[in-house]
Formats: sequence, structure tokens, C-alpha cells
Amino acid sequence: MVIEPGGVRREVAITTMPFRIGRQTGNELTLRDSRISRQQAQIIAPQGVYMIEDAGSRHGTFVNGQKVIRHELQPKDTIDFGMSDSYQLIYVGETASIEELIQRVDAQPPHESGSRELYHLGVLLDVARTMGTGLSLEDVLTTVLDAAIQVTRTERGVLLQANAAGELQTMVCRDSRKGTLRADEVQVSRSVLKRVANTRREMIVSDTGDNPAISAGESVARMELHTVVAIPIEKLPTIEAVDATITTRQGELLGILYMDSHTAVTAFSDLDREVLRTLARECATVIENARLFAASRAKARLDHEIEIASQIQRHLLPKSFPDSPTLQICGTTLACLSVGGDCFDVFELSGGRYGFFIGDISGKGISAALLATLLQGVFYTTAALDIPLIESVKRVNKYLCERSIEERYATLFYGVLDPSGSLEYVNAGHVPPLLRRGDGTVDALAAENLPVGMFADAEFVSSTTQLAPNDVLVIYTDGVTEASNINNEMFDETRLRAILHAFEGSSGNDLSMAIQNGMREFTQGAPQNDDITMLVVTHRGIAS
Repeated sequence: MVIEPGGVRREVAITTMPFRIGRQTGNELTLRDSRISRQQAQIIAPQGVYMIEDAGSRHGTFVNGQKVIRHELQPKDTIDFGMSDSYQLIYVGETASIEELIQRVDAQPPHESGSRELYHLGVLLDVARTMGTGLSLEDVLTTVLDAAIQVTRTERGVLLQANAAGELQTMVCRDSRKGTLRADEVQVSRSVLKRVANTRREMIVSDTGDNPAISAGESVARMELHTVVAIPIEKLPTIEAVDATITTRQGELLGILYMDSHTAVTAFSDLDREVLRTLARECATVIENARLFAASRAKARLDHEIEIASQIQRHLLPKSFPDSPTLQICGTTLACLSVGGDCFDVFELSGGRYGFFIGDISGKGISAALLATLLQGVFYTTAALDIPLIESVKRVNKYLCERSIEERYATLFYGVLDPSGSLEYVNAGHVPPLLRRGDGTVDALAAENLPVGMFADAEFVSSTTQLAPNDVLVIYTDGVTEASNINNEMFDETRLRAILHAFEGSSGNDLSMAIQNGMREFTQGAPQNDDITMLVVTHRGIAS
């Protein structure tokens, strides 16, 4: 509530954060007093708690007579700026609209206050009491509709709520005796509803015969209505700022309060109209809170389901890695979201051979995670058959093409290492793994095939290379080289190669930790946009 120096009062809604106060044009609340600083103070809401914060003003900001730097606002707090003859603000809070109106009615001079004002006071108190009881949405809306029927002295009323498509649906139907009516028994003027929804302006007509625009309506004439009242229920308008341009966007239409009667009601007073607007605002608050609560519950349920999916995905990864005399394998994965689109696995094959694969699904989120789980499962099943590498990849590709959506595909690397160090591999569109030789040189195993899941009849070729004892193969997804720091610089392959060149340890585990530490120092805790997965395979040589 803004109280101007001359005593005029006006309400100002806090519709954006921060809510800036000062004499400079462009503030959310501009106060025309040269003694007030250009940027006097601002209202903020950390963790949903409304607070006023002085912006280094010349004379200071005072709450309830005390100078403050930062203060948590409570209903009825009085805010001024160090001058008794300047502007004064009263914070009424989020749920004080009815209380404020009650105070206005109660504060009227005796010669202006009469039975009608006291009647309004009782109606508002009844609504305020109901809203504080924590009843269901329908119960609260029923009380509000009953109050609106009482205020308008109409025969019946309907509260309509807009659904997700913007269509008005009947929520509550009541008569003047507070009885519930069946929705299919109540006819309302669709022309009136359409007009109020389009214009967002209230329609209060005490005699339809005096209003040609209403009396000409087919439904109004057919139902012989003489009083029609329709009040839009809408969210408060929001203020948006783009550069130096400040615009106000019309609030969303949440519904309409509709009342009518077959008899003409005496003219509506200004207080009648203000009470109706107040009831509509309270309706908007209740409906919006119910929406937010439902959305919060849905989000909590979704978060719980995603956490379960994340646990399942983690449990599908290898719980341990082979540590045979001829090789050592270690692997890590870190999803940028709750679930990831990367996967890897290790298989023990005949003749002391081991197979290992790593896959990267295009995209992120739930759909990528589901496809990653599918890819890991089908690859494990196929690799267990111990068939030629090319045949394994062809079967996986065909399976994904038949069961995956068109815009999803996967890059993968699949290799089989035998005890002698001979490595056969298929690189299907994957980022080239790096092979660190014992002398410190680094080679890349290039991609020579298309990703899987794109073309069912795609052909694949395999390649071979020889690993000497203590050679280390680093297989990774592009989340490693594309990891970025706070300056949006990427880790890139050059830094990864530098770590491999400088590595002086003796095990794949040590090299894996060296790479992870190097990435951690580079990114400095910056959030990542892709999953980070890595397999490190060390060939130890044939056991003697």
C-alpha cells in the first residue's frame, strides 16, 4: 500500500523480483520526491521470504521507525525513507487483500457505514475464515462463490476454471440458498463468458434490458435473465524488462465468476464491485496455489522416479573389473543430469580374451538413459555369444534401428583383447580412443564406421593393433574432451594427450585418477553439459 504525501492511498502489486523502489524512472515503484534516492531500496525474496534491502540510499530506509539495511517483511510493516512528509509504504503481504478490504469497511465514518457495509464485512470474514482452515480447493471455491452470490443478491452462480487448453470448465454451481446444483442442469450465457474472457473486463449489469449489447444475446433472451454478473479471475500481470524497455504482460485467465438472476437487482455500489474484485483475486490466489501444489507434487514424484532410474542404471554397470595376470581394466562414469546417456561393460570370453565396449547415446535426459540401458543389455547378450566383432555390431545396429526412434543413435567402441596383446576393435562413429605406448607416444584409434541405430543395412569393418606390455588404452566419450571451465573453454584432446605424455605411473588406475584430477583442476567445478565416461585398459603382457 503506497500512501502519498497528500494522503492518497493506492495498492501496488509486487510482480517481479527484485522489486526496485526509488525516484528514478524504470524502478518497479517510482516515488516522485527529490529527497528520495534514485535507487532507494529493493524488495527481494530469497527462499520465498520477502525482504526489503536498502540500496545505499542518502537518508536511509526505515521499517517501523527503525533504520534497516536488510529486513524480513511482515504484514502491516510500515516503510518510510527518513522524511515524515514524504511517501510511506505499508506491506500488506500476499494474503491480506481481504483483511485490507475489511479494514476499509470497518474504518468508514458512521454516517457512511450502514447495514450493507456490515453485511459485506460478514461475508468477507466468512471467506477469510474458510481460506485459513486448509480445506480442499473445491470447498474454498464454493465459499467464495456463495459470498459472490450474497454480495450480488443473485439467484445462482457458477465458478468456471480454465483448463490447460484455455477452455472454461464448470467447477462449482450454487444457488442463493447455498445449495449445490448439477453442472448439466445449469445454463449460462456463453456470449457473456466469451466477452469477459476476451476483454478481461468485468461485466456487472443490473438490468439487461438497459444494455443492448447484453439484451441482444440469444441465451440471455432465451433464459429471460435480468441481472448478469461476470468477473474475470486472472493472475496478476507481470512486468518484464528487456534492456531499457519495460513492458507489462497481461495475466493468465484462470477462470470466471458468473452469477445471474431472473429479476433485476438494484444498482451495484462501488463497495459491491470492490468486494467482487477482491473475491476474484482471492479465487486466483487459491487456484494458482493449488496449481503450484499439484506441480510440486508431480515434480517430487518425477524426481523420485528419476532417482530410482538412476539407481537401476548404476547397478547395471559392472560391479567389479577383471584383474587378470594379462590385463587390468577400470572404468568411471559421471552423468551431467540425474540419469545419463553413456554406458560401458566388460565381458570375459573364451581363451583368456576380454571384450569391452563403451557407448554414447545422442542427446541427454530420460530418453537417452533408456536407450543407453537398452544398448548395454543387447550388447551384453550379443557379446556373450562370442561371435565375430563385426557380426556383434551388425546385430546391435539392426536391433536399435528396429526399436529406437529415428532421431536417436549411438556411437560405440567395441574391442577384444587376447593375452598376447592383439586387439581387434570396431569403432562406430565414436571419439577415437588414445593408446599410450610404453615409450610415452600416443596413437589414436580412428572411427571407420557409422554410428549404430541410423541405418539397418549399414556395413561395419574391424581393425587390429598390437599392444606391448604396459601399453594403456584410454576409451572415453566426448564429455571428457568437451568438458568446459567457467570461461567456456574446453578441455579438448590436446590436454588429454598432455596428461598421457606426462604420466609416470605404472597402473591404469593411476592414469585414470590422473585424468580425472586434470579435468577437475581445469573445470574448477563448472557444471557440465554432457556425460563423462572413461574406460582404461592396461595390457600387462603374457604371464610367465
